[in-house]
Amino acid sequence: MMPALPASEKNMDRLFFDTNILLDVLEQRAPWFPEAAECLARARRGQCAGAISALSLSDIAYIQKLASISTLYKSFRCLRKFLDIASLNSDTVDASLSRQLPDIEDGFQLEAALNWKATHLLTRNVKDFPLDAPIIIQTPAQYLQ
Repeated sequence: MMPALPASEKNMDRLFFDTNILLDVLEQRAPWFPEAAECLARARRGQCAGAISALSLSDIAYIQKLASISTLYKSFRCLRKFLDIASLNSDTVDASLSRQLPDIEDGFQLEAALNWKATHLLTRNVKDFPLDAPIIIQTPAQYLQ
């Protein structure tokens, strides 16, 4: 059974950030950077709750393997000041394997978001997630509208 949300978060959006959104901010990728940065800033300011999976941190470390390791640690510590780590455990993996999305990593992300009780999963790859997912799947730009 999942723990109840804290009273302070019951009416608050709960944003789960896909790996590509974090990369858009960390690498200041155009044209997506402004909206992605604003969504993360809202979580940092406490206007919404935010989470990522540990899988995202691992993927980013691999993708940015040419970056300075101290820069990566600094970035990850900064993110951890305001973002939860959504659980990716045997139950979420099994649920993802049952769902069988075409991209296994997207399935892990979706199940981690659901396990964390996210209201929104923010990604640039909306089309890669099921239309009938029990969560709102949007780009940062769509969320901000």
